[in-house]
Amino acid sequence: MAVSFKGGAQAKELNKMLTKVGENAKAVAEFGIGTNPKAKICGLILEDEKVLGTVHIAFGNNISMGGSIDVPIHIDCIIKSPSFAIDGKPIMENGKFII
Repeated sequence: MAVSFKGGAQAKELNKMLTKVGENAKAVAEFGIGTNPKAKICGLILEDEKVLGTVHIAFGNNISMGGSIDVPIHIDCIIKSPSFAIDGKPIMENGKFII
């Protein structure tokens, strides 16, 4: 579950949209790492989420993926040049793999 959103007006708007539906809408439905060097950010989520050096995270409904969160919202978000770690182990820094 997402516990907070940071990033200015867009983060506030995302939080507002999810909160309006209920706390379960803040469930992380997907987390993906873009690995396709030929994909380009073009405004089509199915390609955008695959761009090398990005991650995408979706919140809300995950029933179609075998999950158990059944809410009337599913929002995909693309993060360009992310830094993240899993279990404290750095995986990507500023969009570059470090593993």
